[in-house]
Amino acid sequence: MTEMCEPQYKPEQFVRRSGTAQVDTDLRRWLRSQSVSERIEFITTLFPGNYRYALSLTRSSQLPLEEVIRLLQHWLTSASHNCSQGLIDGLVPVLGETRFWNIAARTELTPIMSDFLNYYSNGKLKQYREQTSA
Repeated sequence: MTEMCEPQYKPEQFVRRSGTAQVDTDLRRWLRSQSVSERIEFITTLFPGNYRYALSLTRSSQLPLEEVIRLLQHWLTSASHNCSQGLIDGLVPVLGETRFWNIAARTELTPIMSDFLNYYSNGKLKQYREQTSA
């Protein structure tokens, strides 16, 4: 029997998962029952190992919008450029296109992250940056 404070699920259990089995449904339900800070900790711990699944959990975990924005800003500045398309695909539906690109345009990105975001968005980052600097 596990201790009461021991979490039912741990991020490392889900590094190689796609998110479609019954345990994934159970995880999503369990995650929503956790405090906001625990949900964020779980998702941020999982992100480096399986960013697609972490983004999927971000969408389904009913986080406050401000927290999703903080996660996006964190990932834009600290994550690998290889997840740039995943950030677009995963968080534009949550934040909306205008909000997502305004946040990305105002965030100090590495040149390679900027290049990849521009590439996968067909130049939207550059377009929004030009709008905010005008």
